Amino acid sequence: MELRRTAIVLDRELSSGQVGNVAAILMGQMGLLEPTLYDNDPPRDVDGIIHAGIRFSLVVLKASRGQILSAANSFAANPLLASLVFTELGQGLHNAYHEYKASIGSSTTSELGPVGLVVSGEDAAVRAATKKFSLLQ
Repeated sequence: MELRRTAIVLDRELSSGQVGNVAAILMGQMGLLEPTLYDNDPPRDVDGIIHAGIRFSLVVLKASRGQILSAANSFAANPLLASLVFTELGQGLHNAYHEYKASIGSSTTSELGPVGLVVSGEDAAVRAATKKFSLLQ
């Protein structure tokens, strides 16, 4: 089985609450784009509690917004990587998906203000693409 890796890269200026929110949104969408990330039959312990069935390594990193924008453009051009962003626009809209989607369709990534991205692919390719970012602590 091929070793795969996923990396979430977040704006270093996000608060801890925003970090959790943006990371959850990014990983949720990536799970839909890359269905092999999670086991369709997640493990269950002897108490009957279901556990997260993530199948591959996941790392959370930090970067500046400029680095995130640059990486988003670079990753989108790399056919070996699956990637997506979440933006400041999305953070500011609550239960307004249609407005969010319409705004994205008429704006550049830069105008939308990316605050995080997620990238997934073969382990070595993701490591190489994200080696300049620091571990989020």
